[in-house]
Amino acid sequence: MAKAFVPLSILVSAILLVFSLILIPTSKSAYYGFLRQEKDKIDINIRAGEFGQKLGDWLVYVDKAENNSYDNLVLFSNKSLSQESFILAQKGNINNKNGVFELNLYSGHAYFTQGDKMRKIDFEELHLRNKLKSFNSNDAAYLQGTDYLGYWKKAFGKNANKNQKRRFSQAILVSLFPLASVFLIPLFGIANPRFKTNWSYFYVLGAVGIYFLMVHVISTDLFLMTFFFPFIWAFASYLLFRKFILKRY
Repeated sequence: MAKAFVPLSILVSAILLVFSLILIPTSKSAYYGFLRQEKDKIDINIRAGEFGQKLGDWLVYVDKAENNSYDNLVLFSNKSLSQESFILAQKGNINNKNGVFELNLYSGHAYFTQGDKMRKIDFEELHLRNKLKSFNSNDAAYLQGTDYLGYWKKAFGKNANKNQKRRFSQAILVSLFPLASVFLIPLFGIANPRFKTNWSYFYVLGAVGIYFLMVHVISTDLFLMTFFFPFIWAFASYLLFRKFILKRY
C-alpha cells in the first residue's frame, strides 16, 4: 500500500536535496557577490551645515562641501565614557577604495581624551579609515565557484564550522522528510477517516511539528544524529503503519 507513495517521495526528496545542497548555496553566493559589488560603488554624501551626520564611529560636521571635498570639518567620536576624540581640520576629502572609506584631513588639530588625560596633536595630514561591514569570501557560507564538495566539507573535521554544520544538518533532514515519512501518508490518510472523529489534520500537524523540532535540536546540538534520525523516523513510522494499517486491511 505504501509502495505507491515511494517513487513520489523519492522524487520530492531528490529535488529538495538538489535545492538544499546546490541551488541555495549558489543563490547565496550570487547574492553576497552582488552586495560586494554594490558596496564598492557606495558614495558618502556629507551635506554642509548639517549636524549629526555619521561616518563610521565619527560624527561629522562640515562648513562647505563640493564633490567629496570639504572645508572646515569638525569630527567627534565617543567610543566610551572614558575615551573621546575631537578633530578640527581646514580641509578634507573622502575616497571609497574597495569598500574602505578613507577620510583625508589637512591642516588641523586633534584632541584625544582618556580618563582624566588629554592629548593634542597638530597635523598637516591625517588619514582616517573605516571599513564597511562586508561578506568575507573565506566565510563558510561562501561558495568558491562550483566547489560544492569543498563548500560542505567545512561542516566536517576537527575545525568544522558550527554554522556550516547547522546548514548541512538542516538541508539533509528537511530534504529527507518526505521519504522518511512515506509510511505516515497511508497511516493518516487511511486509518483516521474511518473513525467517528477525523483527527488526520491534527496528526499531520503534530508529526510535522515533532519532526522539525527534532531538526532544530539535531542541527544545533546533535550533528551526528543527522545521519540516523531519518532512519529512526522511518522505522517508527513503519511500526505505526504496521500496527494500525497492515493488521486491519
